[in-house]
Amino acid sequence: MNETNSKLEKELSEIDFKEIAGKNRSSDSVSLDLELYDGRNTVLGYADVLWRSSKPHIISPSGFVMCPDKPESVILTAEFTFQDHPGIKGTRIFEVTAVPGTAERSYAVSSAPVRIFIAGDSTACNYPHTGNANRYPQTGWGQVLGELFDSTIGVVNCARSGRSSKSFLKEENFEMIKNNIRSGDYLFIQFAHNDSKADDLSRYTSPADGSYAACIYEYINTARKAGAIPVLCTPVARNISNDTTLLPYAEELKRISSKEDIALLDIYGITSALLKSEGEAERQWMYMHLMPYDKRFIKHQDFCRSQYYECERHDNTHLNINGARAVAKIAADELKRTAHPLSRSLK
Repeated sequence: MNETNSKLEKELSEIDFKEIAGKNRSSDSVSLDLELYDGRNTVLGYADVLWRSSKPHIISPSGFVMCPDKPESVILTAEFTFQDHPGIKGTRIFEVTAVPGTAERSYAVSSAPVRIFIAGDSTACNYPHTGNANRYPQTGWGQVLGELFDSTIGVVNCARSGRSSKSFLKEENFEMIKNNIRSGDYLFIQFAHNDSKADDLSRYTSPADGSYAACIYEYINTARKAGAIPVLCTPVARNISNDTTLLPYAEELKRISSKEDIALLDIYGITSALLKSEGEAERQWMYMHLMPYDKRFIKHQDFCRSQYYECERHDNTHLNINGARAVAKIAADELKRTAHPLSRSLK
């Protein structure tokens, strides 16, 4: 065990800033969003990675940088855990300096006139697409939503893999939302996949006993308290025939939407209908169904360094980049259908 720990510690100690840097050139001058992955291949196999930030209002645990008025030192801690080695944990600590935004920052979320904050799970969250051990083509729909809006809208995607409406409330990303959302902003709320896991009481909620609604109202009230506008998003359907696990959660969001007069984007209804209208082979194009060296994604410059490059995968929950863009378009089309004010800023 000590030898195993030593191998892991050595590997983690050799991880440098470049792996999470994104477009930032130095840890001493961070003004662009970081790529804080939620999983990484290591000498012990695949590890789940939990990030913590000493100042989540400046750099969130999912890597968003809210540029401060003056340089601020921020400690980022990555905790590595293993399902196959539950007794082993590893950490890697980075000290970075967040600086005021500069002209080279092309996507200054903090200064956008209106921001869309997203609270959600792995179907919406960001995944790193560059560098060693990246996650391309896995993509959350919130990661590409900003592509559909003009420069008047900034998307702050705080969604995180594995979170439910209950567990996210205890996360630093929720604190980041509360500390930064302001009047005129929007809060998109999308949870259900992990809420439905009855064997995990730290995440489980139920529409039947009111626990799911109670959590959803926490997000609604947070937005309203700041003068921001909540938007409810039903979950992405699983690519499983006759699966209705998520249906009660979608129906509960519709009920809350009607009661509270809150806009609702019915992603579940549309993705469910789409899956029913296509054959099994055709349905898989959206999800993480991959073959080794998958030709669909080979043109991406860093796919050869992806964790999935040599993998065969059959995942009926998570989206590839094509599916993420399809779901983001569904969200945009729902904004148009309901004549939502945000629809005026769509390209």
